[in-house]
Amino acid sequence: MEDTYPYSLIVELEENSFPKLKYKLVKYFQSRKSSGGDCEVDYEEGSATAVVRFRREEDKQNVLAKEVHQIGLDCGVLNALVRSPPHEPGAQKMPSGALNKKLAAAETKGRQDETEDEELNSTSVVLENIPARLSEEFVEMMVESIINSALEPSSTSQKFTLEFIPDLSSAVVTFQTVKEAIDFMEQCPQNKNFTCRGMSVQRLEATKQVVVEDFQSCSEDLLLLYLERAGGDVENVLRNEVDQSAIITFKDHKAAQKIMKKKHKIKQEEIRVYPFYKSLGRALYGKDRLPPRLPDAISEPIDRTIWKYLLANQPAAETVHRHLAKHFCCVNFILSTALLSPMPSLLQQKDAKAIIKTWTDTVKAAFAQALSQFKFLNLHPESEVWEEYELKIKEILWNENMVTVSDKVNGVLSVVGFVADVNRLEPALEKATNEIVKRLQRTKSTLTIVIQVSPSIFHILCQNGLQDMLLSVYPELKMSFTKGSSDLMLTGLYGEITSAIQVILDKMSALKRQTLESDKFLLELLKGDDKEELTNTLLRSNGINAAFDIGAHKVQLVAVSHNDLKNAEDHLRRLLISQHLDVEDKNVLKKPEWKDLVQKLQNTKTKSSRRIQIHTTDQQVVVSGHKDDIVQVSSELNEFLRQNAHVEETVFVKPSIKVEYVKKRENFLLDKVVMSHRAETICLSGSRGDVAKCKTLVENLVSSVIVEHLIVTKPGVKILFRDQEAMYLSSLYIQTGCVVQLDETSAAPVDVVHRQISKLVDQPQTTNAVEIVVSKTDLCSYTVNAVISPTNSNLKQNEGLSGALLKAAGPQLQSECDKIIAINGQLKPGDCVITDAMGSLRCKKVIFAVGPQFESTQFVLSQSLLKKVVKGSLELAGEHGCQSVALPAISRSQGFNLQLCADTIIKAVKEHCEGNSENTLKAIHFVDNNFNVVQAFEKAVKQEYGGDGSRLFLSPKVIKCSPVTPTGSDPNRLGHVQTKEGLDILLMKGNIENSMTAVVVNAVTEDLVLTNGAISNAIFRMAGPKLQQVINAKKALGNIGDIIVTEGCDLKSEYVFHTVPPMWDNGQRTAKKTLSNIFKDCLCKAEDTGLSSMSFPAIGTGNLGFPKDIAASLMLGEISSFSSKNPPKHLKKVVIVLYPGDTQTIQVFTREFNKFGNVSVVPGPASSGHFSKVVSNSGMHETKLGSVTIQVVSGSITKETSEVIVNSSNASFSLKSGVSKAILDAAGQTIENQCRHLGSKPNTGIILTEPGNLKCKKILHIVGPSDSGRIRKVMKEALQMCVTNSFTSVSFPAIGTGQGNIKPKQVADAMLDTLVDVLSHNTSSALKMVRIVIFQLPMLQDFCDSMKEREAPQPIERVEHISGNLSSKINKYSTGSSKKLQKAKSFVVESVTVDPACFYICGESQAQIDSAKKMINEMISREQDRYSISDNAIRSFSDADRQHIVTMQKTMNVSVRTETKKAQTVITIEGLRKDVFKATNEIHEMVRKAKEKEKVKKKVELTSMLVDWQYNHQGLQFQSFDSVSNYHLEQGLKTGRPTVEVAIQGRNYTIHMPSGPAVDDKGCRVEIKRIAKNKDEETPGNWDAMPANTPCKVKTIQAGTAEHTEVQNLFHTSCRQTITKIERIQNPALWKSLEIKKQDMEQRNGHQNNERRLFHGTCHETVAYINQHGFNRSYAGKNAAMFGNGTYFAVQASYSAQDTYSRPNKHGEKCMYLCRVLTGDYTLGHQNMIAPPSKNSVSIQKYDSVVDNEAHPNMFIIFHDSQAYPEYLITFKR
Repeated sequence: MEDTYPYSLIVELEENSFPKLKYKLVKYFQSRKSSGGDCEVDYEEGSATAVVRFRREEDKQNVLAKEVHQIGLDCGVLNALVRSPPHEPGAQKMPSGALNKKLAAAETKGRQDETEDEELNSTSVVLENIPARLSEEFVEMMVESIINSALEPSSTSQKFTLEFIPDLSSAVVTFQTVKEAIDFMEQCPQNKNFTCRGMSVQRLEATKQVVVEDFQSCSEDLLLLYLERAGGDVENVLRNEVDQSAIITFKDHKAAQKIMKKKHKIKQEEIRVYPFYKSLGRALYGKDRLPPRLPDAISEPIDRTIWKYLLANQPAAETVHRHLAKHFCCVNFILSTALLSPMPSLLQQKDAKAIIKTWTDTVKAAFAQALSQFKFLNLHPESEVWEEYELKIKEILWNENMVTVSDKVNGVLSVVGFVADVNRLEPALEKATNEIVKRLQRTKSTLTIVIQVSPSIFHILCQNGLQDMLLSVYPELKMSFTKGSSDLMLTGLYGEITSAIQVILDKMSALKRQTLESDKFLLELLKGDDKEELTNTLLRSNGINAAFDIGAHKVQLVAVSHNDLKNAEDHLRRLLISQHLDVEDKNVLKKPEWKDLVQKLQNTKTKSSRRIQIHTTDQQVVVSGHKDDIVQVSSELNEFLRQNAHVEETVFVKPSIKVEYVKKRENFLLDKVVMSHRAETICLSGSRGDVAKCKTLVENLVSSVIVEHLIVTKPGVKILFRDQEAMYLSSLYIQTGCVVQLDETSAAPVDVVHRQISKLVDQPQTTNAVEIVVSKTDLCSYTVNAVISPTNSNLKQNEGLSGALLKAAGPQLQSECDKIIAINGQLKPGDCVITDAMGSLRCKKVIFAVGPQFESTQFVLSQSLLKKVVKGSLELAGEHGCQSVALPAISRSQGFNLQLCADTIIKAVKEHCEGNSENTLKAIHFVDNNFNVVQAFEKAVKQEYGGDGSRLFLSPKVIKCSPVTPTGSDPNRLGHVQTKEGLDILLMKGNIENSMTAVVVNAVTEDLVLTNGAISNAIFRMAGPKLQQVINAKKALGNIGDIIVTEGCDLKSEYVFHTVPPMWDNGQRTAKKTLSNIFKDCLCKAEDTGLSSMSFPAIGTGNLGFPKDIAASLMLGEISSFSSKNPPKHLKKVVIVLYPGDTQTIQVFTREFNKFGNVSVVPGPASSGHFSKVVSNSGMHETKLGSVTIQVVSGSITKETSEVIVNSSNASFSLKSGVSKAILDAAGQTIENQCRHLGSKPNTGIILTEPGNLKCKKILHIVGPSDSGRIRKVMKEALQMCVTNSFTSVSFPAIGTGQGNIKPKQVADAMLDTLVDVLSHNTSSALKMVRIVIFQLPMLQDFCDSMKEREAPQPIERVEHISGNLSSKINKYSTGSSKKLQKAKSFVVESVTVDPACFYICGESQAQIDSAKKMINEMISREQDRYSISDNAIRSFSDADRQHIVTMQKTMNVSVRTETKKAQTVITIEGLRKDVFKATNEIHEMVRKAKEKEKVKKKVELTSMLVDWQYNHQGLQFQSFDSVSNYHLEQGLKTGRPTVEVAIQGRNYTIHMPSGPAVDDKGCRVEIKRIAKNKDEETPGNWDAMPANTPCKVKTIQAGTAEHTEVQNLFHTSCRQTITKIERIQNPALWKSLEIKKQDMEQRNGHQNNERRLFHGTCHETVAYINQHGFNRSYAGKNAAMFGNGTYFAVQASYSAQDTYSRPNKHGEKCMYLCRVLTGDYTLGHQNMIAPPSKNSVSIQKYDSVVDNEAHPNMFIIFHDSQAYPEYLITFKR
């Protein structure tokens, strides 16, 4: 609307509360009073301003000129001030007082103009943009709806008139008042019907024009005079003579309004006046005007010919229709007239009235003009040639816009069309008429004569020009043969025919003839055929201008010339042949099938000239005829002879179980073939065809079945199946369909743990043997010389395996590929190219192979191309010196069936190896990380290499290949140890997300959001968003200590253990314990799940805040504990992965790893990727990396004597500053010129020059780097050049520290890392010395520090486990070493390897195989049994016992294994039930004997500590008896035996007790004596005297005595319960044992603070035993064993007073000992500990006891019974 009303003013209103003010403003500014005009107003109720917009700028200026306006309202006057908008020039706001000054002057004039303005304002509005589909009735109803929506409920309906103007899509609504019109306009936008149809509304302007109609009898002057008198001054008159009307323009609006308010008559005739609106371009008639009526239709005659043409030619008729449509006329052609009717659209025209008046005349003229475009031409042909003539005319008119009208009755043929077309074609029509007439006349004189001529002869004459010659003379002459005869018909005039016959006869007599020479079989064949057909098919069809003439005795060739005869003869020799077939088996010729075949072939070739003749003799079959037919027929006959000949075929089958399977299925094979079987062969005899089919069936059957091994390592299985083989194998075949064979000849494959089939063939290697490996792993991290990658023809590595390789190699690999394409263009399927490997790839070369797309229609071609690319790739690898190559499933994603793809690749590999005697490849690995692909490769390899002499290994877990570099060359390996149980523990630098172990451990927060935390986020990014979805699906709570197991998604690991570790609690034990449990639970879970490897990150060292050394020791401790307490069966490797950028964590973990005890080092090769220990001297630091010495020295590089000196220069090798200047100056001008010359030529950034004046052999100039990454590159290139040229030594400057301005530490790290990288991959190079020469001394320390960071960890010494009774090694009384004790306590029985039963299983499907395996295992399980014996007496088994168990395993066919569970030794016997029963009984008897022996041994040890029996032999010094004899003598003394038999120096003696002597059987006497150890040590002075022969006495202490009070006070310090009794325990033997132990401990520890008085709660049932024998650690764990399996003592009596430890009897009394305990040196204890740990990693000395808390112990645990004495027994009540 702003475009319609563009001229705006601001209206400032005085404060008011007038309702509906907007309407008043519109009315005022459209009135004369305001000097305005057509406008619209924007106003919000209550606002102080309004915006008025005018259609014309003139109205705006008039309103603005008045400035002050008074607007009359019903209840008063509203004063307003107008001004221009602020953005217009000259706009200003009038001061507030200016309005009041002008109000009075404007008030009077305002009232006078109100009435006039009301009259001048239009009461009509225009509705615009009315859709064409809306009817007038709809618009009228919509107007009523809008009016009614604005009325008050009590108001009456408003009256209005509606005039519809369809051609303008508008309607005019006229109201009675201006207010009604304005209200209507305001309501229109609020009406949904109005707005949704895109309609608009605006005021209709007040008009000064009127239209006067129906004044035919009145002149213009009279009319003008009348109107001026009736209305006012007339400004203009515009008359329309057509419809007798005039448009009158008055000078004033009032005149127009006045003239329309009354009726008018001139000369007594009424004239009508209507308002005319310029904006509408028409007058409004209201209800006075009647709608116009269409004129009547008319008929016009039309020529019938034209009429038919128009009916037949739609485009021509459309021309007429279009022409008349311009005059609102439609045409209907009825018979020979045209009906012209007016169109309804005529009424919608603005000047419809005028058009209607002249329509009839106009249309007639237009119709006549339209028909004048057409013309017709009448032709009069003869009736005899009417059809021919009509056809000829239509032929001329083809593709012409013309029509023929045929009237055969009247003999008229009319041609009708546009005038120009008829005139153009009229000459051609006349010419055609003349030709037809002439031909008609000749036809009436023509005749036909027949002569006898051979068609073939006539043909060769025509080929020689006969027919052309005759037709050139007689063009109308016709010559033709009657079909199938020699009748030549000549048609024409008589003279023409006779002349032609004479010419033909002459030509025939001049023809040349020659007899055909050929073998008898072909001549007989030709004589039997029609000569005409032979000529056509054998000669004429092949362009030979000759013919056959066949007689009874000969066959002749006829031709025009001798040359044609020769061509014909040569052609026939080539075309007709006789084929001689040799008969392999003459019995085939006697078969009826042979005769039937001959008859069928001869009958099939019955066509003349293609007929064949088959002649049979005893040894030969001759086939004669056309060469093409002979080839086919001979092939068919020969194939029949070959296929039906009797043959024998042998099918080689491996393994032999497949032969057994075929035997079972013989009934499915052909009956006509005789089958016999031998070892690994099947013999077939019969006709070759049947044998071939049968062989195919057998081979298909053999290849379709699956053969697998089932290795059963359970004892007794072989015997079981050998005894009941017939029954078992029959049941297996009936129930599973599988044939099973027990392999009695060979042992089971070695790698049975990982796969049931690990080695298919292992024959002696030939000279060109190649190792074949199938491996399930990631090709990107595979270690071989060359990796083959599938790619596309443009080498764009976008996706799949090639995309993964590109990601690992970096973008430079794609650049290399682009260069290859730029040089060679796009590759084709079957092509391959080779590049160097880059980035993190672990190979030397990458071979890109373009595999073919599989096409089922080109099966052979697809396979051939795949073989080609495989062989080409292997040849490329060999040409580039590669010895090992990894090959994926090329073309698997390009339509190839997976198994077909694998089979084709394996066959190609085998063909390559067999056909290449100089093959350099030693290992070909088929690698994929998809299990299905690996299975397909395995199946293909088994089938293809079943009988090959190569070595074949299938191991998806372990790569059996010779790596490019030694396994120990990995610079990321920080340490590797192996526990005695065989668990490998590796400390590595790397990214945890790249781990390739079976499981990776993750650390997550409690909300389980994987993006929180560095470790979790890294794993999440690699695994992909699915990992978060999987962990969410678990619906875990995320509590501290939880472990959530999920799949690995896109990780290289199969599983992820998501742990929720705790925050560090500053050593309050809870966090440490939780983290330890997490490590332990992860290890146990991996073992229980059957996983073989797992990776830990440095959990706890990041945001969780754990001290790094604590986190490391917890992790390593749990791994060690896990290995020692529960020797893992499945988990074989634990990898600790440290982030490479976290140097501090790496240092701490490495240090803790080096302290790691109870493990043995797995030594690596010399080149381990780390430096040896750095040796520093003045100005030099030296280390070694393998065989290469690395020195960092201070000095000038120009003084170096190495073979090569490296110079860091610029791109042009002309740098004259720093080191470069020094080298060039010292080398001399010649070298400087040489550098300038080489630098000006294309180079790779590195050049080699002569040494000049320097003492080296060569100077290697490199482009100096500007960053550490560039340092690695240029140094690597320099080192590789040294290696390539076999230099033995090289000197480098500190590259990049000068012009590059790189920090020395960064330079040192970069250079040393590059040394490790290059030298680790070139361990056998000639390079032996690398020197880095530092000119600036301060840099020397940076290089030294960097070298030390790369030192190899120090070897970890093997620490033997020490356990047993340390009291047995006391001073001079010791009877054995700790190692002997360890041997006695750590019981291990050598497990005899069970001779595994190897079953070959053959079946149709994997499901059958699995079912058979399951059934075999079930059969075995039903007969198998397992029995476990748990007894610590097993530890006391002797070597003889162990050997006996080994023998039992061999003789009884059982398996015996030992393990320790919670300090208990368990023997488990497995085998057949009867064998297990027998072995169990024997071991039980051994346990009984061991217990008895151990009991005696303990008594022997105790006796040895108390007394020492000695003897004096032959006057020498007294010597001690052995401990057993010492025990027997002491027992004899105690029991009062008179004599005891002992051995002294190998002789038996009888000792007379108690003091000797000892006498042997010869009467020799030996003196003896008994010495009581520590006899000077008295028992406590407060003890009562011991009765005779009483080992123990219990003395009640009287209350009130000092002794009683002392004990009571110690008890009441922490426990206030009531003491009922205190008793002293007097046991001299136990007391002396304690004292001896105490002396030993004081001597060993170097101090006397070794004894404490502690409490021990017990029950009444054990009091007597403890009093007599002391404490027994065998009862450890009875109450609690959280800190070790020993005897527990409490510092506080209150702890021991708990019912758990001192259980009350039926009277409520409880017991507690106050003990003397030798605690000595102690440390923290752990669960399941059976002895104190060693004091350090290199000492066999152990702690004396362990505690629950090192800082503030609450309890002490001892592991030796003699370390505690039960001094007082306290009886108390609650």
